[in-house]
Amino acid sequence: MSVSLALIPLALTLRVVMGKDKFGDWADSMQVKVPTNIKNESDLVQTLQKAGYDAEKMGGNFKTHLTGEKQFFFWERIDGKWHAIFAKSDSQPILQQFMSDLEQKSGRTIFTAGLPDPWDQMEEEPVQIFPTNFRDGALLTRTLKEFGVNPIQGTNGDISCIVQGTQLTFRQNEDAPFTVEMKNPPNLHEIFMYISDVDDEYKRYVQALVYEKLKARAAEKNLSIENEEVLEDNSIVITLNIQG
Repeated sequence: MSVSLALIPLALTLRVVMGKDKFGDWADSMQVKVPTNIKNESDLVQTLQKAGYDAEKMGGNFKTHLTGEKQFFFWERIDGKWHAIFAKSDSQPILQQFMSDLEQKSGRTIFTAGLPDPWDQMEEEPVQIFPTNFRDGALLTRTLKEFGVNPIQGTNGDISCIVQGTQLTFRQNEDAPFTVEMKNPPNLHEIFMYISDVDDEYKRYVQALVYEKLKARAAEKNLSIENEEVLEDNSIVITLNIQG
């Protein structure tokens, strides 16, 4: 799986929090880009499909699954040639098997470079830190509890919990959003998906609080709610009536 894909829908959140350049540098540091000699988009798609793999169009790139829905990676066109974008957390034997299988079934050499060797000695940070959208510690703690974990808040404000055997520590610097710290997670993709789900639930709680505060302030200003409409994205449009 490509890290950039593994972050969806968290990717857009991270990109906004980190900024375009920092997000790009971070994403690159988590990936391995293996070049091919394929230049044409249709050639890439036909080669994959003939070998029994999918090529799902996503923007200007493609997504290919390896073993089920959770094992996938990206194809990206760089300098006129298609590159396989693998995550450093992916299994090297699975990726090597895929590369060998694709060349064997297509009857030609495709990859112009191999995987870094040795894979397990690639430089890794013992502790990885990522930004989040969380700002309210009490609301974050409540959300984590709703997801079945037992968060512990320290005297310094840090919030810690164990998710799938990985310790997550949420830290906040003054009024900035929390960052999440994780140490050598065994499955980065699963952790990102978990945080993404927490992010969605957290936003729903924030929306509910804003909604209740809006109704209270409307009542204080002698305004009544004339209509409420829940949109497809679960946002709420409220029409207020000024009482004479």
